[in-house]
Amino acid sequence: MKSYIYLYILLLILLSCKSNQEQSHTNLPKDNKPSATQLITEMDRDNNGRLSKEETQGPISSNFKNIDKDQDGFLTLKELNTVENSPGNRPPRLTNNDKDLSKEVNYDIKAVSVNTDYFISENIIDGIQKKLIVINGIETLCYVFKTNSQATEHQMGPWCPNLITDTKDKAGIWFDGGKVYDVSGHFIASLDDFYNDDNWKVYRENGTVKYTDTKEGCLAAAKPDVEEAYQNYCVECLPDYFKDQVTTYVIPVTPIYFNESQSFGRNAIGVAFNGVNYDPPAPTDAILAAHTIAPLDDHGGHVNPNGGYHYHAATGSTKEVTQTDLHSAIIGYAIDGFGIYSLLDK
Repeated sequence: MKSYIYLYILLLILLSCKSNQEQSHTNLPKDNKPSATQLITEMDRDNNGRLSKEETQGPISSNFKNIDKDQDGFLTLKELNTVENSPGNRPPRLTNNDKDLSKEVNYDIKAVSVNTDYFISENIIDGIQKKLIVINGIETLCYVFKTNSQATEHQMGPWCPNLITDTKDKAGIWFDGGKVYDVSGHFIASLDDFYNDDNWKVYRENGTVKYTDTKEGCLAAAKPDVEEAYQNYCVECLPDYFKDQVTTYVIPVTPIYFNESQSFGRNAIGVAFNGVNYDPPAPTDAILAAHTIAPLDDHGGHVNPNGGYHYHAATGSTKEVTQTDLHSAIIGYAIDGFGIYSLLDK
């Protein structure tokens, strides 16, 4: 078994300048998520029933290329509905930031400001800017920057083995029950025993593994409602499929403490110094329900259509900065501006 450093994140109390989010619209429904129909109604200035890039704003504009599946330069109701109905892929969505939390701030506790020198500058698109943004009733000075979410310190992959005879060096890893497993060919061939479910068979009689080897297969399988043709598959999406995606981060220059914690929801929880997302745990229940498995590579990352390459774990492959105090090395920043640190003890 490989040796791993688990991602240990202490998120104290959140001021959430969301990834992929700008100022939000008002008049949202109670669940804070406008429907696709509402988005078109609000933004469609020429009343043609679809949205051009110029008509969109906020996260819809930032993620226009990702949502525009047919790449015709317009967003249709169908394309917006596809994003709306795929929560497991962390789609861009407008969030209601109108809730006034200004009275919940605890100014007695001082926090350490974000150090932008830690970021790998070559991975940042057009530099890091400062912008004043009012979020939850609090005027917040934030750093705003964009990345392609492409790791440069290490190769991305591999994920799925090609044959049930492939050894662990030909594939990635899988988390289950708090443990890490090598997704070797033997592991793939034994999934029915591993999950005590005879319906598992992610390989063919000739010993080849059924894995998504095209972009079309990736799009069909890398979502909660896996298409029937791709059930009992190992899901592998290549970074090149989505290399043109751009992710915008908005992070407070100096984080603040609230008296009560706030939830990140299903959005990115932070960013590594190479510009790649740290994401919350993957929706494994939905993945396993379709008898699919979506391994991480040995660096703790994999690819999905809406997020590109992103991490679910830290395995020691990315830049870390040694601290002079009692903290372990810092490996990135949470979306609220607090540091993300590696595990202190080996």
